[in-house]
Amino acid sequence: MIECKICGSKALINKSQREHKEFTKLYCTCKNQDCGHKFVLNLEFSHTTKPSKLKEQDYFKYILTCLPNDKKQEILEVLMNDQAQSALNLHSST
Repeated sequence: MIECKICGSKALINKSQREHKEFTKLYCTCKNQDCGHKFVLNLEFSHTTKPSKLKEQDYFKYILTCLPNDKKQEILEVLMNDQAQSALNLHSST
């Protein structure tokens, strides 16, 4: 729960702005109409208390399954081009 530091009432998060993977600005407004204080809180990652169950390879698979099909296609094209370039480099070095 977010509290207004002026009057102690509950506050709403109106907007969040992700600045970095581990840092977000939260734009808040006090719900007490007599107060109406608007303020920004900084939300940052501190530390892990329990590691993820996803291993690195499984994590990448999970991320890929969450992507829309057009993004998956873009990644596939990049990988295919990279593989073709690697094959050309291998062939030209022999």
